[in-house]
Amino acid sequence: MRFTLSLLVAVLLAIQVNAQDFIAWSGNACDGDEGDEVICTGGCGEFSNRHSFEVLNAEGSVLLFEGSGCTGEAFNFGAETPGECINVNTGTNIQSFICT
Repeated sequence: MRFTLSLLVAVLLAIQVNAQDFIAWSGNACDGDEGDEVICTGGCGEFSNRHSFEVLNAEGSVLLFEGSGCTGEAFNFGAETPGECINVNTGTNIQSFICT
């Protein structure tokens, strides 16, 4: 039983170390009001009133959507370098995102 529990803890820690975090800001240069730091799991998140973002910890792939609930026109920002601020200038109002 100890071996199984130890293995489970090691796997969970490895997943956490490799997880990407995503933060979005109201300003164009990762400034202004900061949104929540979320883990990139492939789920849909809210991006309304945000104009820049940063992926932390590891390279992450980001899709931004014109509509809420990750609907409407999609903008693929591709693989982003950790710690790099990305200005979102798509010519439309972005409402949601997916980060993996």
